Amino acid sequence: MKIIIYMTTKLFLSALILFSYSAFATQELNKTIIEAGNNQQAGAASQAKIDGLYDKKREAVNSVRKNQSEIEQLEVYNRQLSEIIGNQNVQIQSLNKQLNDIETTQQGIMPLMERMINGLDKFISLDVPFLMDEREMRVANLRVLLLSSEITVSEKFRRVLEAYQIELEYGRTIESYKAKNDQGITLNYLRVGRSALLALTLDEKAAFAWDRKIKDWTSIDSSNIRSIKQGINIAKKQLAPSLINLPIQKTEGAR
Repeated sequence: MKIIIYMTTKLFLSALILFSYSAFATQELNKTIIEAGNNQQAGAASQAKIDGLYDKKREAVNSVRKNQSEIEQLEVYNRQLSEIIGNQNVQIQSLNKQLNDIETTQQGIMPLMERMINGLDKFISLDVPFLMDEREMRVANLRVLLLSSEITVSEKFRRVLEAYQIELEYGRTIESYKAKNDQGITLNYLRVGRSALLALTLDEKAAFAWDRKIKDWTSIDSSNIRSIKQGINIAKKQLAPSLINLPIQKTEGAR
C-alpha cells in the first residue's frame, strides 16, 4: 500500500513538473512570437524610412541636375546677350560719330534732307494707298521739323532716316486696320507687305483689292473672303501664322 501511494505521488509530481515546464515553454514561445512580430514591424518601418530617404535623395539629385541644366542654359544666353550688346554698342558709337560729323556739314545736309523729304512725299503718293493719313502726316511733320531752329541738324537727319526706315518696314510686314474709304464707309483692311492691299466690308459680304494698273479698287470674288478674313486674324495675332491663298496682283516684270 505504501509503495502504491509512493508511486502515485511520484507520478503526480512528474506530471506537475511536466505541466509547469509546458506552461513555461508556451509562455516563452508566445513571447518569442510577440518579439518576432515587433521585430518584423520595426523592420518594415525601417525599410519604409529607407525607401523614403532614397526617394528624397533621388528627388534631390534630379533637382540638382535640373538646376545645373538651367544654369548652363543661362550661361549660354548671357554669353550670347553680352556679344549682342557689345555689337550694338559698337554700332551706337559709329552712329554717334556719324551724327557728330553731320553737324560739321550743316550747309550741305540741309538741302539733302529737303530732297529726301520731297522724294518720300512723291513715293507715298505713288505707292499702294494704305494708312495714307498717317504717312502724309509724317511727311508734313518732317517739313515743319526741317525749319525748326530748336532742333539740331543731327536730330533732323535722324528723324528723316527714321521715316525712311518705317516705309521700308511696311514692305516686310503684314498689318490689319480699320479705316473709312473715300465714300466714308468703314472697312477692314489687310496689307501684305506692298504685294497686296485688300479690304473687307464689316458684314464680310464683299471684298476689294487695290489694282496697281488702274490705281483703283476693284471687287474680287467672294470665294476670297474666307482667306482675307484669315489673313486679318493672323495680322491681329488672333491666329498662328500659316499659308493662305490671297489674290495678289503680279507686279510689272514678274514671271
